[in-house]
Amino acid sequence: MTHMCKIYNRTLLYAAKAHHGQMFPGTELPYVVHVAMVSNEVIFAHQEEAIENVDIVLQIALLHDVLEDTSTTVRELSLHFEQAVVDGVTLLSKKYEGRRFSFVEYIDRLKGADKGVALIKLCDRITNLQRPPEFWKAEKKSTYLQESKIILDALGYSHSYAARRLALRIEDYRQYLDSHEDI
Repeated sequence: MTHMCKIYNRTLLYAAKAHHGQMFPGTELPYVVHVAMVSNEVIFAHQEEAIENVDIVLQIALLHDVLEDTSTTVRELSLHFEQAVVDGVTLLSKKYEGRRFSFVEYIDRLKGADKGVALIKLCDRITNLQRPPEFWKAEKKSTYLQESKIILDALGYSHSYAARRLALRIEDYRQYLDSHEDI
């Protein structure tokens, strides 16, 4: 346990430095709060249903946005973390180093990923299905809900507890739609 705590703290510090100055959208909180919340979802999921290689999965969860949202490169990441972590972070990145994947391409890539990586996407979306930022229009909220359902359908196999949590969050999120039609 002490070893995992050391790895977690080292990885969280790396993520905090990489995301320095970024804010959690719609709040005045540092962005690192988001990655900590995602990793907390992973920890709670692991308590309910064991996750294989949870130490690797937690590192990936903490780093899941560093390639997409910071200037960190794959090479830099590989200097600090083992290849399994780098590969997982790369798969969870919709854009990095000049590459961009459409939502469909992104989900297709994750369908073939290790269950732990797919689980992180479930946990990421669970975390993101909070009250949407005030500046989001109705169409953005509706699209986000539809994408959430696609994520659940495509990746729910990875962890039954997290899949149930995401399904509940999707239902709760409907309250933020301007009209409550079935989507």
